[in-house]
Amino acid sequence: MRITLYDYLASSVPSECISVLEQFDIPSTQNENELVDNLKYFVNTYGQDALDTLADIHPDRDLIVEVAELSTPYNGKSDSEYLNATGSISMERIGNIEKTLMGNSTPTIDNNNIDKTDVLLGIGVALLTATLFKRD
Repeated sequence: MRITLYDYLASSVPSECISVLEQFDIPSTQNENELVDNLKYFVNTYGQDALDTLADIHPDRDLIVEVAELSTPYNGKSDSEYLNATGSISMERIGNIEKTLMGNSTPTIDNNNIDKTDVLLGIGVALLTATLFKRD
């Protein structure tokens, strides 16, 4: 089952959602489904401003901000850190990302910062793994 941002917010922080919608004169709702519909309308009407407002009430905001702060611009201090001609990242870099994320070892490359690409790569690998080993 796929849960949208609207579903997640409506079930996790319904009172905050209602408060935000009331600030924008969007009528209150009778149930969670109506709240989801109103959140969709809110984002369709107000666009990026609405998304920014919803980000402020997101229940996992602190975690998301913390992960984003781990990201730093890529400095490319080692040849092995660059993408190769096919666009794939070196195995050494992947190993260092894994070690840094797990926190159980010091990376071998001087630059032990994780950038946004590294986080996305980690998420992609996790999703691929979960998909391949999914039990029905």
